Amino acid sequence: MKIAHFIVNLGAGGGQRSTIDLIRSTSDKVDNYLILLENKRAYEVNDIKTFSLCKKRKIYKQLDILGDYLLSKKLNKLLKELQIDIVISHMEATAKVLRFIDLPKIYYMRVDIAQELQSFKERSLLRYKKRKNLYKKIFDNQNLITISKDTENNLLSFIHPKNIQTIYNPFDLERIIDLSNETSVLPNEEYLIQIGSDFKRKRQDILLEAFSKIKNKKIKLLLLGTEENKQILELIKRLGITKERIIFQPFAVNPYPFIKNAKTLVMSSEREGLPRVIVESLILKTPVVSTDCDTGPREILVDELKEFLAKVNDSDDLTKKIDLALARYPEITDKYTKKFDKNEIIKKYLFFIKHAIQQD
Repeated sequence: MKIAHFIVNLGAGGGQRSTIDLIRSTSDKVDNYLILLENKRAYEVNDIKTFSLCKKRKIYKQLDILGDYLLSKKLNKLLKELQIDIVISHMEATAKVLRFIDLPKIYYMRVDIAQELQSFKERSLLRYKKRKNLYKKIFDNQNLITISKDTENNLLSFIHPKNIQTIYNPFDLERIIDLSNETSVLPNEEYLIQIGSDFKRKRQDILLEAFSKIKNKKIKLLLLGTEENKQILELIKRLGITKERIIFQPFAVNPYPFIKNAKTLVMSSEREGLPRVIVESLILKTPVVSTDCDTGPREILVDELKEFLAKVNDSDDLTKKIDLALARYPEITDKYTKKFDKNEIIKKYLFFIKHAIQQD
């Protein structure tokens, strides 16, 4: 079976990493291909057969639906040359291109578009209706995989798919542990860690507000994936945080040593799909504090870990949870991560794919 995985680019985002993990986890069972919408790469994946449709997609974005259609012609030609059996879109931008392709397909919903629509609704009713109609045109009567149960339920409130199933991202637990033991240049002092560079969506402002109020005034904050920038420097000055307490780490090919050696991972996002950094932290036995955003965290931080879910956009509550985590944290056992083990996930995933091909 030949499967084409369609993503925007090889940027440093979690969606790209999850797609790569999925390909590698199934490489001994199916023939995988990776197709990039644009040839932009933060790293290379030499073990995966990779193709790109264009160098940069800026002009295609400006052409809107016509640009999507032109890219679909390039995609269709490539899929025929590779003799692909089924193609999987992993992102909204690739879904808009894939809708024009007449091949068995699956849309992997890595983010909750219901949350995106809600934000449109709050800003512009016209844009909300336009985007909602677009998503219905693309996803109605299609095969959908969601990465959290909350996302599945939210989608079913306005989308009518042919098939839909929640299948968590597969995690190679042994590999993550092995990589966490690699030699890396780590901070000498104790630190909290936050991963991701999207200041607005990750709500780094809320994180920094909370950090300025925690009891431990010596612990540092490592921002992995974030370059030193004026916005953060101005904010920490206003909050009274000394620059020495903030560690900027723009990019790490292997983030696991940084996660493993952190006192606590903190996630302050407004919205997520299923945040893989939380799962990875628990695999490495690193305590986690997270906002209880609409999808993802509450499906990972369960049982005794529920008390470390903070209210969204509430720096006082996030401060309280961080202080609590630093003072005491329950033992992180394998019960929290076994449902994300790649071996169980892959069985569900391959069964869904075979069913999608048979139905088409």
